Amino acid sequence: MGLSSIFGGGAPSQQKDTTTSAKAASNPIAIELKNQIAQELAVANATELVNKISENCFEKCLTFPYTSRNDPCIDQCLAKYMRSWNVISKAYISRIQNASASGEI
Repeated sequence: MGLSSIFGGGAPSQQKDTTTSAKAASNPIAIELKNQIAQELAVANATELVNKISENCFEKCLTFPYTSRNDPCIDQCLAKYMRSWNVISKAYISRIQNASASGEI
């Protein structure tokens, strides 16, 4: 085993495996699987957002007994969470697209 294989160089036989992996990525089943994983991640992220909003906003804003005076606090808290979520999501997507365009991914 040479140093090139330790650091990612690899032998010509290992380079064929990379070509095979590239062909597998264009496989319709692989693409469908990637799309399904992306959808499941989106659902998990949305679920996490709802859980955090429920945990933080309702804990902060709701007092017992509930009255309509709590509504403005809840509305403002929800709006802040959604604005923050959108800013973070846009920044994350932008980074992924930039990394993908530059070939880092």
